[in-house]
Amino acid sequence: MGRMLNSESLQQPVNSRAGNSGAKLQKSSSPPLKQPLRPMTPADAADQVIRDDTGPVNVLQRLGFVFGLATIVVKFTVLPELLATYLHVNTYLLWIVSPPALFAAFFTGGIGKTLKSKAGRWFLWFFIWMTISLPFSSWVGGSVPEYRVYAQNSYALLFVVGGLTLTWKEVRTTFVWMGLAGVFITGAAPFLALEGSDGRLQMSSASSTIGNENDLASHLLFVIPFVLYLALDQRFNRVLRAFLAVPIAFGVFVIFATASRGGLVSLFVCFLFVLFRGSARQRMAALVVGGILVMAIPILLSGTNALSRLGSLFGGQNEEAKESGDSRDYLLRQSIVYTIKHPIFGIGLFQFPNYEGGMSVRAGVTGNWHETHNSITQVSSELGVPALIFFLGAIGTAMTSVNRIYGHARRSGYTEIANASFCYLLSMAGYLTSIIFLSNAYRYYLPVAIGLAIALNVCAQREMSRGGGVKRPTMGWMPPIATRRLLPQS
Repeated sequence: MGRMLNSESLQQPVNSRAGNSGAKLQKSSSPPLKQPLRPMTPADAADQVIRDDTGPVNVLQRLGFVFGLATIVVKFTVLPELLATYLHVNTYLLWIVSPPALFAAFFTGGIGKTLKSKAGRWFLWFFIWMTISLPFSSWVGGSVPEYRVYAQNSYALLFVVGGLTLTWKEVRTTFVWMGLAGVFITGAAPFLALEGSDGRLQMSSASSTIGNENDLASHLLFVIPFVLYLALDQRFNRVLRAFLAVPIAFGVFVIFATASRGGLVSLFVCFLFVLFRGSARQRMAALVVGGILVMAIPILLSGTNALSRLGSLFGGQNEEAKESGDSRDYLLRQSIVYTIKHPIFGIGLFQFPNYEGGMSVRAGVTGNWHETHNSITQVSSELGVPALIFFLGAIGTAMTSVNRIYGHARRSGYTEIANASFCYLLSMAGYLTSIIFLSNAYRYYLPVAIGLAIALNVCAQREMSRGGGVKRPTMGWMPPIATRRLLPQS
């Protein structure tokens, strides 16, 4: 990619900037003085190649990044679904923006870049095991089409995000556009979300992927922290950043209005995350906002079924919530039973509803015919325990890498990198908690999140190793420092 760098070009004298800056270099036949050399790190070398503007591969990568970014925006705004609902026309937006991004990821080495990370390799093994398990599915004809859809529309995004996002500027751009997607969906909620027959806020008339109340809450939990990133971005006008408190507050209110008990638990986990991992001012802000919510939500939702349903978590009585809880308990038990009976390859991708329903009918009882409502046991029961190990390994290594970057950036005063890492971890804390109560293991969120963690980790290390991306503490978010410490190279 770009111009080839020889070994001599990858070394620079440590004190090359010393001496008279105006002195001109003269050619000499005498051997040069030997000075201590600092070998350029692999990250520096890769960065030099990436920034070579003369290579066609670099141009293709940049175009691929733009199309990949468009794919993410289309996904997180659920724009094709909204347009199809209200314009009654299929715009084929994903078919327009996704193929160029996939093409670029393949031909610019994006797959190899992604698989250099532990998280990428763990997630590759998850996909490989999913592939191996297909012939052992209880209904192969039902699993194969779902496998194809997952590979094209979800899993491939791992390489689009992780393999085409190569600089810190591109990481930052991705965060900004995901934040804007969050602003869009929260802004659209007042017009598209309707109160269902059970009194819960939903978007079933406008979207299939987030039409369900629980899915809507989970989606908002993922995108709202990226809106927070916009509010923390010092490049934007202060008035604009202050205005972003409106979509954030309304998004949190919508989560409550969906009456999703998993959403409520997820919000509480986000609150705890800020208390344990945030700065002093972030913790103070969390306590103030939490106190306001405790007082305001009962008033805003008073007299609605949503408040009664959420109250069932604390011993309140709600018949619909009780029936839903009983059903989920049954499905959880069955998914554990199927995991124990089929521990290696599971019962088949997306086959839990059919398998459970069929087994119940054969036993002479009425089946539930629903998904597991738990992403962990969804993977273990449908793909086997090895798949679950790879699945959790990918998520764990991705979050660990970003958490390590966050700790170093916060200690060393890299405010922008620390803010991005903090918002990423906050998003994952809320979303991962929510999918414990949902069957969303095969959706596009996790491939995007793991790919973004890979890009953030690599680009943040490179940015900090050369002293870029530093902003002195503003608004008291970061402690003052006297010096910058370089991140140790692995």
